[in-house]
Amino acid sequence: MKAEVVYFHAYDIAQEADLKSIEVAMREPLEPFRFGRLKDSPMGFPVYRPLSVQMQEITEETDGEVIRLLPSVKIFSVGALSVKIRIPVNCGSVGELLRYRRLVFADGGMLQDRADQIARRVFERIRAGLDTPVESLSGPEVYTVYCVETPLEQEDSGAWLESHRREVAGLLAGEARASILSLQEVGETLQHSYAYYGNDLVVVDWDASLVLDKPGEFSDTLYVMELASVQLGQWRAYDQMLDRALDKAYDDVERAAKVHALGARSRVLKELRGIRMDITKMADELSNISKFFGDWHLARVYMGCAERFHLGKWEDSVIQKLRTLDSLYTMLQQDSNNRLMLILEASIVALFIVDLVLIALLGNG
Repeated sequence: MKAEVVYFHAYDIAQEADLKSIEVAMREPLEPFRFGRLKDSPMGFPVYRPLSVQMQEITEETDGEVIRLLPSVKIFSVGALSVKIRIPVNCGSVGELLRYRRLVFADGGMLQDRADQIARRVFERIRAGLDTPVESLSGPEVYTVYCVETPLEQEDSGAWLESHRREVAGLLAGEARASILSLQEVGETLQHSYAYYGNDLVVVDWDASLVLDKPGEFSDTLYVMELASVQLGQWRAYDQMLDRALDKAYDDVERAAKVHALGARSRVLKELRGIRMDITKMADELSNISKFFGDWHLARVYMGCAERFHLGKWEDSVIQKLRTLDSLYTMLQQDSNNRLMLILEASIVALFIVDLVLIALLGNG
């Protein structure tokens, strides 16, 4: 059985990426990502196309087996970088693919080490085209997809899944002892399954997916999964960024609330305004990159990924923290306005008193 194990590693690299200037900075030939032959695709739909580059093949040894790593990179304008590594394999059954879930190479390195090296190399090359790049790359969002050349001709893929339920559930759950999985766990793992033709199948879980199809039909399904993985990585990065911003904002607001901290209030207001605008803009752009999906087959696959990754909950968390940041901004702005009004009122009273004193002195003179 011919198969490919595909690993996505999504990195947060900046607030934004200028794709036009990055095309000039990279040595490898870059081109916008292109869809293949889409299933059930609407006419004239707008597709978000990141820059894509194929990297040099890498050969590694693991468990006495020599494997080929076929890496490629996508650069997203939302300030994200995705390293995709494909490994062609042969297996006797779907369950045998589990051995590729956590690869350790002969030198003791792991697959993520190779992905990190590629990501760092690309990041340094394109840094000049990034708006507010991160100081260093942090751990990526990792996702695995097992792509198997369909063993079916006209057979119903639903029937195939029914007869391989435990095997598929064990693979996606990373459980070698699939036979002891409960029926509840098996059902939960397999609940997001999608088919278009009678011989294709996509099963989406939170940590891995299984795709049964013809080899030439894998790429578009993989792209929507990669896109969802990038969004998850970005929402998490925004959430962590807001956690840090809120921790600092609470301290800054407390200091700025002091009577003699007029300069501090102005500085904190400026910082809060900048953070709020940056995060709001980034979150809006991140949501826009998947707006092309409608009610067609790939849209269902994407929505399955979105539900499994809890993208909606991550987005809600970011929005809630933005509201908290906004309330701090509003509170500090109102406090600053109140203090300014108090100063103005005190100045007017002082001028009135001076005016009375001058009138009294001039009258006596």
